[in-house]
Amino acid sequence: MDRERYQNTLARCSLVKDLEMFPYGDCTQIGERGVNLSGGQKQRVQLARALYQNADIYLLDDPFSAVDAHTATSLFNEYVMSALSDKIVLLVTHQVDFLPVFDSILLMSDGEVIRSAPYQDLLADCDEFKDLVNAHKDMMGVSDLNKNSHSQRAKEVLIKETVGIHGSRYTESVKPSPENQMIRKEERETGDAGVKPYVLYLCQNKGFLYFSFCAISHIIFIAGQISQNSWMAANVQNPDVSTLKLIYVYIIIGVCTMLFLLSRSLGIVVLGIQTSRSIFSQLLNSFFHAPMSFFDSTPLGRVSSAGLFRFEYC
Repeated sequence: MDRERYQNTLARCSLVKDLEMFPYGDCTQIGERGVNLSGGQKQRVQLARALYQNADIYLLDDPFSAVDAHTATSLFNEYVMSALSDKIVLLVTHQVDFLPVFDSILLMSDGEVIRSAPYQDLLADCDEFKDLVNAHKDMMGVSDLNKNSHSQRAKEVLIKETVGIHGSRYTESVKPSPENQMIRKEERETGDAGVKPYVLYLCQNKGFLYFSFCAISHIIFIAGQISQNSWMAANVQNPDVSTLKLIYVYIIIGVCTMLFLLSRSLGIVVLGIQTSRSIFSQLLNSFFHAPMSFFDSTPLGRVSSAGLFRFEYC
């Protein structure tokens, strides 16, 4: 971390005032895809990152498209002409006002470079470039007239408001709290979870009914095993019970217990499938009905982790 170069980069990219407006300055958390930054701020942050790297070659693709004219002029003078004065800069732009200072201009048409020369040479020899410059000057002239008319109307409106309004205006500043950060802190619980997750699991889509069926089947299965062993132990040496009857009753009890074992297994499978579908349906409904502010303040990785956790939990 080079503090001096860092501050110099912020100044050259016109980010000082923007950071002052943030509640935590350069420590303010930025939401997913820069949701709490404007287009111009995103562009200037990218320029600042590139400038701080102190590279030898800079490829700038229309870096002034999302900023106003005043900021564009400041960026061009402080960033391109000053900070990158000893660098190789390839700048793509549609703003003709900046072209006279470049060493070489590549004029493109239909995806091909048709001329390559300094500004004065292109202006003297190339008709396409001359038409481009003249069209830009005409557009700027119309824009200046519109600005003058708008400013005159604004002054009249301001005078009317001043005459008609009595009293003073004030702005109230609110000191931000740590909870006002864009990215919300993930809530985590520690300690024993207790029986709440299991009760929540069984409350999904007739879960208690399937659970009761599985529990009864398991109890009958255990009772069948006990009775099967008891029958064999009690009558294996009984002379009144033949060997065929002994085996016959033993097999009947075993088949009955096997049926209850099968029903218990099927009940567990049905319970798991129905509960999983119910939980996933609630999860998807929550995501689809969540406001956009939830996705702005919740990282996508956390949402994906929640889905994977639900899958493993089921």
